[in-house]
Amino acid sequence: MFCSEPQVQINSVNNYTTTIQNTLEMTVSTLLNQILENSDRRNINSSTIFIKNKKIVEKKLEILATCGNDKLEIVTDFDRTLSKHRHKNGELAPTCYSIFESDPELTETTKSMLVSQRAKYYPIEVDRNLTESEKVPYMLEWWGLAHDAIVECGIHRSTLEKTVKECHLELRDNVDVFFQLLSDYHIPVLVFSAGLGDVIELFLRFANVYHDNMRVVSNFMQFDDNDKLTGFSSPIIHTFNKTAASIINNGLPKRPNILLLGDSTGDVHMADGATVDDPTGQLGTVLRIGFLNDSVEENLETYQSLYDIVLVNDATFNIPLKIIQSILKHEE
Repeated sequence: MFCSEPQVQINSVNNYTTTIQNTLEMTVSTLLNQILENSDRRNINSSTIFIKNKKIVEKKLEILATCGNDKLEIVTDFDRTLSKHRHKNGELAPTCYSIFESDPELTETTKSMLVSQRAKYYPIEVDRNLTESEKVPYMLEWWGLAHDAIVECGIHRSTLEKTVKECHLELRDNVDVFFQLLSDYHIPVLVFSAGLGDVIELFLRFANVYHDNMRVVSNFMQFDDNDKLTGFSSPIIHTFNKTAASIINNGLPKRPNILLLGDSTGDVHMADGATVDDPTGQLGTVLRIGFLNDSVEENLETYQSLYDIVLVNDATFNIPLKIIQSILKHEE
């Protein structure tokens, strides 16, 4: 395996190796039991964990624990992954784009246009009868139209900051603890989003969860000398081209092991090009955790075929946090 082997005296190698292996087996076994404690329940109306292949998950957890935090990177989506899908009262939570519906510089015509565009293009994005390649032209068209409409309103940076500060975006429970732990142990975090990078960075900073080990890759706004919006960065990042291979340089150290977190079928590809998901762990591994937020009965089978662990109706970040805590505990 690519992980460095512990250096010990020759006469104690066998005993040391046995101790390490026993500790690892207990760590993985305990963690898997914690993760699986609700996985056999099939009540999809409650918070439930679904794991299609427990042996694969166990193997990947073993690789992550063996290699430790210095071989690990986090790649995560933002909307409905780091942020909640619904508030406690059941109301649908906003996304990066939808908060613009409350931006005072956005005209009523533009607000109406953005809503109409979502009604037209979102069903295409989630249509199970279309391939990703068939969806891509529609996604490019949708993002392009939305960006053009926003630019025409002449939004200013100060207004954007006020809008984000007052918005109703809400992080999942324990995301703050998760990020603090990653910062403490210098584990790089790539927040990969088809949303708005400026909104994400501002929100994370306002929430006091943005750290030096983080990098946001998304659609960023371009402002002139008067802080007026003039355009967006290119190329457009949409749901189906969010891959590490598309990033020339993400500014983070390259790690062979990745914990991937997403909520869409396109998110499973975010680590493509960053490492190799090798079943043996020799070249690297990717443990994929998917948040299934709606249309559970229709989408569960698909999500289980794409993600190693599927979390249904879970407003927390408890499972990713447990995994990181277990890896760090094994390192001690």
